[in-house]
Amino acid sequence: MHDKDRNALDLFIDYQRAQNLAATTIRNRRSILTTFARRTGGLVDTDVFTLRRYIGRDDDVSPGTRRTERGALIAFYTFLHDEGLRADNPTTKLPVVRVPKGLPRPFTPEQIDAMLNSGAYAKTRAMILLGYYQGFRVSSIARVRGEDIDLAARTISTTVKGGKVRLLPLHDVIAELSKSMPPHGYWFPARDGSAGHVRPSSVTDLITKAKLRAGILDPRLTPHSLRHAFGTDLVEQGVDIRVVQELLVHEHLSTTQIYTQVSDRRKQDGIRTLAPREVPARSGRAAAKIAA
Repeated sequence: MHDKDRNALDLFIDYQRAQNLAATTIRNRRSILTTFARRTGGLVDTDVFTLRRYIGRDDDVSPGTRRTERGALIAFYTFLHDEGLRADNPTTKLPVVRVPKGLPRPFTPEQIDAMLNSGAYAKTRAMILLGYYQGFRVSSIARVRGEDIDLAARTISTTVKGGKVRLLPLHDVIAELSKSMPPHGYWFPARDGSAGHVRPSSVTDLITKAKLRAGILDPRLTPHSLRHAFGTDLVEQGVDIRVVQELLVHEHLSTTQIYTQVSDRRKQDGIRTLAPREVPARSGRAAAKIAA
């Protein structure tokens, strides 16, 4: 990467940190921009045609990935334009990426049991339980601390997207789990001995290994599928979807609907709530004419 591009990227990272954006967001955007610069030969001085060609490349890229890349590029070039580091903003003419509505991809209860009994170590099992019983993302799992648990109030504190801290109900399974976990500090400390927690990518790797050991080979099922299972099973048990939205800490109900699969049984139960009514065997027109 050229010095000019590297300096601009460093300034953009400083700007995002000043915005208090999540470290995961900053890291992902940096990766996207670095890859773009490497593949196209430049970053700051690119044009809209190069941007369109890159986002629309025939490289087996999913629509969701294209949309994420577009968002990172828009944020970067808007920053350059606003800061006077570039006279124009080439992303203003980028087309919207059409993404099909997502479908939930939850683990089944049997698959979750299989992962827990796959020979996974205690910390990996704890990660799986947090993903399912609290609906946590891998980033939230990675940073759980003993201080986040309040057994008296039955709550757990977590930091969600955007750096927001939320207080959520504590599931009984996690309350019991907490008794065997460190009461202070991170439950999953960094492996290098530093004061921080493990990387979210490490959580992903550990749960994925448990999944594979359990013989679950479906590539659509990821550690995030534990969160999908959390939402789906709550709906299956009759929990109001607005409550599920709050537990998943979603700003929009439409997002929650992506996470919640409705079973055939629930659909059947739902349609049967419409009460039957008596339908006449005949039209009755002939009798009406005779009476007239």
